[in-house]
Amino acid sequence: MTTRGNDMPPGTRIGRRALAAGAALVALCWLTTGCGLSGPANERMGVVWDTSEDRKAEPHGMGAWLSGDTLVRSRFDALTGFHAATGAGSWEYVPPGRSSVCHATADIARSVLVLVLDGDGAASPAKDESCTTVVAIDMKDGRKLWQAPLSEPEPRSLQDYSVLAGGGVAVLLQQDELRAVDVRTGKPRWKAALPKDCVPGRTAAAEGQVAAFLACGGENRRGGDKVAEDAELHTAAFDPATGALRWSTPLGGRRAVSHDTFADFVSADPVVVAQSEDGERGAYLSFGKDGRPNLPIDFSGPYGTIDYRNSLTMAAADDRRLYAMPEPPTKRPRDSRYHLTAFDLATGVPVWGGTPDDDRLDGDSGYSLLVQDGKLTVLTSHRKNPYRVRVLDPVTGEQREIRDLPDGVGPVDRIVTYQGRLIVARYAVHETGSRPFTAYERR
Repeated sequence: MTTRGNDMPPGTRIGRRALAAGAALVALCWLTTGCGLSGPANERMGVVWDTSEDRKAEPHGMGAWLSGDTLVRSRFDALTGFHAATGAGSWEYVPPGRSSVCHATADIARSVLVLVLDGDGAASPAKDESCTTVVAIDMKDGRKLWQAPLSEPEPRSLQDYSVLAGGGVAVLLQQDELRAVDVRTGKPRWKAALPKDCVPGRTAAAEGQVAAFLACGGENRRGGDKVAEDAELHTAAFDPATGALRWSTPLGGRRAVSHDTFADFVSADPVVVAQSEDGERGAYLSFGKDGRPNLPIDFSGPYGTIDYRNSLTMAAADDRRLYAMPEPPTKRPRDSRYHLTAFDLATGVPVWGGTPDDDRLDGDSGYSLLVQDGKLTVLTSHRKNPYRVRVLDPVTGEQREIRDLPDGVGPVDRIVTYQGRLIVARYAVHETGSRPFTAYERR
């Protein structure tokens, strides 16, 4: 099954890195509670500290996270930890030999970063190019906690790197099975109870649920392929404590969807999926607690058009709504490109926003967003304005706070908050001289 995500390497039909580089920004992250931006609207922010310029990031980084008092940035060749209070470097982890980081995923609550590495540290050209080694790193000090093997996908399994950390476990694809290990110790926890005749693919994890794509059924197999050419794509949910199957449902409901469709998770709990059969047209599909499909939210409608390439970076979900940023069908001269719309998950109907007459971003263009702790946080910009951080009420869409970032902030891939300060992270840029992190505060 072909899938895509913000922190995944290239897949079988669309390169993950090409999509990440083509998207304007990646996911906005509001990681702490009780330290939101406050004060009068449109107050400017100034630089508190700046990390030193990085060496050329080639091909580009894998992600950036805040865990406790430590900021971590992953490149293809190394992980680096920084003190969140000062920006000073605190540790570095370099994969052995000439190994590279293929994928990185984090359990922030437990301060563990789980990496997928290629090769075994052997020098080129002897090294194995397969990404089949999993290593867990303590985000506080860079120590290696444990290591485990990862199965290489079968020729037609189309599973990419089915490794994800969250909810206290790391879920690994091993010999066409989903196995969970304790995220800090690596000790086995459970093997997922897969439905009969189903092969697992991408996973997503939340504190209360693990979600997965499954390629199920089919009769037309080539050679020893374990996934049939006519296999159907299903979604499934598992108990994170035991691996017990909670439900499994065909992704397309009554209409079969091929296992090699473009699909990825917006959310694991509730399960919300962005899906497209041609990489352009498509819909958001969501499921109730029992696996019952909700009505789809089409990428195209009266509210405008959603580009599949932005369907993850420009969307977020809570237990009742999906928040997305379509390009409206008509725009007033003062409007920018993307507007903000809230959809009811159960009905697929827009609740507020998304039209030129209901612009919740005041003419700014939205790029990334996250809903958490009763706040909807959006990163916006305008051709005449610097980047802004806007905080809205997710129920009503009313704006609570607006903060302007300084001019010349440059590329921004992720934003976190720490002790009232705003920290921007950069890891997907290709230019020489990018700074991994910069901290700002109100002046």
